[in-house]
Amino acid sequence: MSPITFTQQGIITQYELAKVLIITSDGRLEVALPLTDDDRRDMEIHIHGRFARSIAFQVKSTTHLEHRFKAYQLSMFFSVPKNRLIDHPNFWYYFGYFDMKAMAFADPVFVVPSAEVHKHAAPHLEGDRWTFNFSASLDPASEDHWVPFRVPTHELGLRVLDILGTEQGRRDATPLPAGFADLDGLLLVGAPSAS
Repeated sequence: MSPITFTQQGIITQYELAKVLIITSDGRLEVALPLTDDDRRDMEIHIHGRFARSIAFQVKSTTHLEHRFKAYQLSMFFSVPKNRLIDHPNFWYYFGYFDMKAMAFADPVFVVPSAEVHKHAAPHLEGDRWTFNFSASLDPASEDHWVPFRVPTHELGLRVLDILGTEQGRRDATPLPAGFADLDGLLLVGAPSAS
């Protein structure tokens, strides 16, 4: 049993996540915590100085891990009113275990598109509420559904920059011509070149 309330845990983990995002992006990410949460957006994130694109995070955290199987499991059960379920490419879930002793998120954390969560996290509609159970193995050798969405905390900022589509955020990208990367709202369309 956690010594803090769920409300306290939510505030602590949202601010911790904001800190990690800013630091691990070398200050390139801006993080805003909305005053209202009617759209279930715990956090709005955009690139510093650019306003054409942002993503929203719904932050899910726990202070304990399950150990029912060979490895620890990050398991979170949550529900959403049917009329507030959001499947959108710019709406993402963040799942993380917050280690109370270390006072930080433990590796790995998971950054998952909303549609993926709503399809694969044991969705169940009962009356006017959807329930979900996100359960991911923390075993490094795991091959469960959530492995592609694992992120070490020290790479979280780079992962979000990659989601936002910045040239500098992608490790394998060909550099753009000078000045192009600074254009706010630029969208490049095309097939990758054959190597």
